[in-house]
Amino acid sequence: MIAITDSTDKKINFFETPKRVVSLIPSITETLFDLGVGDAVAGISKYCVHPAESVKGKRKVGGQKNPDFEEIKKIDPDLIILNREENKPEHIDYLSLRYKTWITYPKTVSDAEQLLLELGQVFGVETKAAEFADEIRNSVKKIRSHRRAKLKTLYLIWRNPWMSINHDTFIHHVMDIHHLENVYRNHPQRYFNVKAEDIEAANPDVIILPDEPYHFMEKHKLEFLHLSVSAVKSERIFLADGTYFCWYGTRTARASQYIHERILSRLD
Repeated sequence: MIAITDSTDKKINFFETPKRVVSLIPSITETLFDLGVGDAVAGISKYCVHPAESVKGKRKVGGQKNPDFEEIKKIDPDLIILNREENKPEHIDYLSLRYKTWITYPKTVSDAEQLLLELGQVFGVETKAAEFADEIRNSVKKIRSHRRAKLKTLYLIWRNPWMSINHDTFIHHVMDIHHLENVYRNHPQRYFNVKAEDIEAANPDVIILPDEPYHFMEKHKLEFLHLSVSAVKSERIFLADGTYFCWYGTRTARASQYIHERILSRLD
């Protein structure tokens, strides 16, 4: 038997390897395939798009915020993997009353490492999971060893209204590791609206516009050009693949290389 404790302090006992898994979390779906246990994935959310070829034939069971309970019932899963932030509390409660559920909630890169190792245990792929966890640990060590001045950075997650994040988020932790100092790290709310005057007061050196949850595009850079901030003057407004900042799991192992190539190498 393998026992883990999830983010709600619920102890979950596994007497055998799960064979009919529903994953409502895109990053977990990708991770399961990367670990080589994609055959155990029986249902996924419609936003589980990676790995692209592998997920095409998987049954879709709605979205994170609106799962299709009837489709899930048809699968009769022996495990559903959820997240306290990405799924609604009432849906988590509903599913937890009917099925074995694993509620995840990593907020740091270390949490992502631990989750990887636990997935490895539960699915019998400890060695593969440990390899990815080592990749994460080594990339973090390498980045932190670089003597780089921290640059004040604005990371936006939404448009109309603009929204940003504080220190109590996975995104913030990824930024911090990569010497990108979150200008709103001390804001009392995890997610909040910001106005043009707020951005000018924060005066970021770097602005990051990801493609999720809001899909920022090249044209959206123009909306910042009137702002009197360092990032505009130095032309340091970057579009980015948001999955490398907010997805936890095996993608975290690839995040440092992407962030270095896409952003850090252009700051030197």
